[in-house]
Parts: sequence; structure tokens; C-alpha cells
Amino acid sequence: MSRRLLAVPVTAVLAWSLVACGGSAPEAPAEASDRPSATQEEEAVAEPAGFELTTDNLGEIAAAMQAAETYDTTMVTDVQGAQMTAQGQARVTDAGSELVMTMTSAQMASPLEIRLVGGQMYINMGELTGGKFWQLDPADTSNPLAASMGQSTGASATKSIEEILPALVSVTASGAAEQLDGVSAQPYEVVVDTSKMAGESAEQFAAAKAAGVEVPAQVTYTYWIGADRLPRKLVMEILGSHIEMTLSNWGGDVTIEAPPADQVTPAPAM
Repeated sequence: MSRRLLAVPVTAVLAWSLVACGGSAPEAPAEASDRPSATQEEEAVAEPAGFELTTDNLGEIAAAMQAAETYDTTMVTDVQGAQMTAQGQARVTDAGSELVMTMTSAQMASPLEIRLVGGQMYINMGELTGGKFWQLDPADTSNPLAASMGQSTGASATKSIEEILPALVSVTASGAAEQLDGVSAQPYEVVVDTSKMAGESAEQFAAAKAAGVEVPAQVTYTYWIGADRLPRKLVMEILGSHIEMTLSNWGGDVTIEAPPADQVTPAPAM
């Protein structure tokens, strides 16, 4: 489950800068009337209306993410004291998500870099891959490595949200709003029933149970959501893992490209 969430971005992956921009407009001349200026009217129109997350409108988050298309992401995962950090960028497309991410950990000899572009996965594990990128087809179920990595990075942030919709138990505002990525983001506790999850999330919970893992009946995600319906942060505890992810720079420029051909080699059969 931890590896699946890493996809998002991959993180959903970050300590990206949380941007807080501001500035004051020039003062109106003394003789100006009380009528708002054209600029003030435009600002009033552009200001997003308040938004309160509920069980009925959680799906609007996925729609807002798809409209924004791109984002930066960072994530920290702690499993029984072993910590992994990841950071990257992602793009949501009609065909699925594309991403680049780099993961580091004290338990890893070198950083691990993953790129998901054009339906193909490229993974560079330093000396383990000869300093090159192995190319994998996530759809190749005959290759255990491809299948495993496909589950880890094949999901998008939007897909992850869509998969919890059938399992929603409650959505509750929790604590005060925080300034994240230049916006005021309200934290919400989103409780889901693990037996009603959809898609790959359901499959992975089922696999965990089959492996003898005690899966909780409910899981709580804490999302920080802005008035624009975009998530800025996610925190959760699940199956012994603590996961904290941030998502920023929505709609910004991203660089997501396949590695040069001379840096790519076919992945070995497993």
C-alpha cells in the first residue's frame, strides 16, 4: 500500500517550496468614487468561492486535479523506523499519468529514479542496473518486476481518490486551515471502509489479507484542501507505515521525458 501511494505522485514525491506570493495594489486617487475599479472587479471575480469538503463532493477533487494537469510532489514514508523520501513531477493525461521521481533511503546504496512516459517505465538503480535505465512494460504480467513496479507507480493521484469514493464513511474538518503552496488549505479527516475500496486499492488490501496481514476495518486519510478544490497535503497511517505527501505547483511547467536511447537497456527476465 505504501508503494502504491508513492505513485502519485509519488508520490505522491517532497519538500518543494511552499510558495506564498503577495503584493499590495496601488492606492486609488483621493477623488476616486466608491465604485470598485475594473481591476478590483476582476480580482473579486477571480477569487474562488469557499469550499467545504463533504462525502458528496469528494469526487470534485479528482476533477480539479485533472483540470490542473500537472503538479510537483514529495513524500516521506516511515516503516518501522526505516524512512524513504521521494520527490518528482507528474502529468495527468487521458491515457493515464506520466511522472518522474527520485527515491532515496539510508537502506539504499544509491538513489532510485523512475520515469513513467508513454506507457513505458524506466528505472535506474545505479550499480544494480549498470548505471542505466531498465525499460519495463507495466502491462507485462509475465515479468514479476514489471508487475510489481506497475502496481507501485501505475496509479495517479486522481485514480487513488476515485478508488476510495465507494468506501467513504465520513468527511470531517479537522483543525485550523494552514498556508500551503501559497493558499489556505483546510485539513479534513476522510474515513474509508477498507472492505469497500475499488480498483487496485481493493486488490492490494485483499492481497495483504491473503498474506496474513491484519487489515484494519477503516482507514483515515487527512487531506489539506484549498478553495480551488486541489489537495496540498496528505497524511495517513496504514499497515505500520506513516506517509506524508505534499502536492504543489498545480498547473505549472514540468519536465517529464524518457531517458536518451543510449541510457536505456531492456530489463532482464525475472
